[in-house]
This record gives sequence, structure tokens and C-alpha cells, in this order.
Amino acid sequence: MARKKISNKPRRTILILTASEAEALYFSQMRKDCRYSNLTVLWEEEFKNLEHLITLASRYRNTGNYSVVWVLFGLADLTISPAEVKKQIPYAKKKKVGLAWTNPAMPIWYLLHLQTPRGFVGEPSMISSALGKSLPGFSTDASYLLTEGMYLHLKLYPAKAKASFNANAYNSLVEKELGLPAISLVPLLNEITDICGLADLTHNQNQLGMNKG
Repeated sequence: MARKKISNKPRRTILILTASEAEALYFSQMRKDCRYSNLTVLWEEEFKNLEHLITLASRYRNTGNYSVVWVLFGLADLTISPAEVKKQIPYAKKKKVGLAWTNPAMPIWYLLHLQTPRGFVGEPSMISSALGKSLPGFSTDASYLLTEGMYLHLKLYPAKAKASFNANAYNSLVEKELGLPAISLVPLLNEITDICGLADLTHNQNQLGMNKG
């Protein structure tokens, strides 16, 4: 009987470098919930601008030997326009850094798990207000993800496919107006699945049941 060949190919790894603490906390929840041991999430507290973030991510890729690196940011968090993001895309490609963004900020991604806005929502307070109806106590402050929102990713996870669908619909609705997709998270999420595999949520069933509704 032929022996099964064991691959010695090194395991691929992925790094997400975030511009805000809240983004880092949410994707750290994902890492824990899904048991993605080869996913690393870092919040870069000190940076000058998007170009600097890309440069830092490229350095991390080399020093940390990551297979893939991404920069995650909200346009409002960096106070930049879609045009400024577009300007940095060639530089990111040159540095082999993926760009994932939300416009205006990360909470729009949470909202897309629940609904698709009929037009571009550029005011963060409107998004927070809408989320507060389904997520009592919701706050954009990072401390929310350490308290009432510590199971936010787990709570939203069942609607992940819906969020991706809604994101595509939302981008089709507003991209012409903005000159850039409002949400660019789906390619990042797809690469996480490709590198880390399917999520293993079996150990979270109790928490998931407790935090529904």
C-alpha cells in the first residue's frame, strides 16, 4: 500500500494592519471566534498617513515573514477622500500590500449585516443610530468591543454572506457617485478564508446562543 505523502510546505500566514483600535478589536474577535491561528492583527497607533501605513505594512511583511499583508482603514478615520485612496492603490500594489477600506468607517460593515442603505450614508452618527436599534448600547468607541460588544463578530457571523451580498449591492449603488467602492472588505475576507480555512465555531455555540437577539 502506497504511503500518503506528507507535505512539508510551510503554512501561509496573513497580517492585517489596522488604522484604528476598533478595527483591530473586531478582527481579533474574528481570529478568536474562528480559530484562525495563522492570522495576525496589529493596530498601528502611530502613522502619518495612508502611504506611511502601506510602507509599515510592507516592512512587517518582510520582518515577520508574512505570506500576505493588508492595511485596513476607514476613510473618515484617516480624513481622506476616495481620490486620495485611489492615488495610493498603485503604491500598495508595488509594495505587495492589500488595501481594505470602509467609507466612512467600520460600522457601515456591521450595518450591512442587517440591511442595505438606499443611498450613500456618509455621516457616522446616522450609521450608529441605525445600529443602535438592533445592537442596544452600540458605540463606535473601541471600548464597546471590550464590553457590551465583546461578542459582536460572533453575533454578526451568521449574516456574513448577507453582508457580502449587501456590500456588492451598496457599492453598485454608490460607486459612481464616490468614484470608489464604499466597502472593500470582501476581498480581504475571501483571502482570510483561503489562507486560514473555514471557520471553526463549534467551541462558540454557547456564546452564540446567549448573544442572539
